[in-house]
Amino acid sequence: MLKKVLKSAEFLCFIGGAAAAVIGGKILKCGKTRELCVQGLAKGMKLKHDAQTTMQNIKEDAQDLYYDAMNEAEVIESPEQE
Repeated sequence: MLKKVLKSAEFLCFIGGAAAAVIGGKILKCGKTRELCVQGLAKGMKLKHDAQTTMQNIKEDAQDLYYDAMNEAEVIESPEQE
């Protein structure tokens, strides 16, 4: 009966889950893991900030080009209307 229980898939899944929980708990409590998580989060935040800055610069450049084009279009159209 014990051999049958030890070979059953449900029992092996239970043991695997318990082992994963124990090992995962030890890994999460490790100081090095926390340090790596903080570094990763900081890099992600920096990347987000850089992307937002770049996007804002692109938006401002596009607006400048739009207004310049509109001004040129008005200058070109003005002599024709006279």
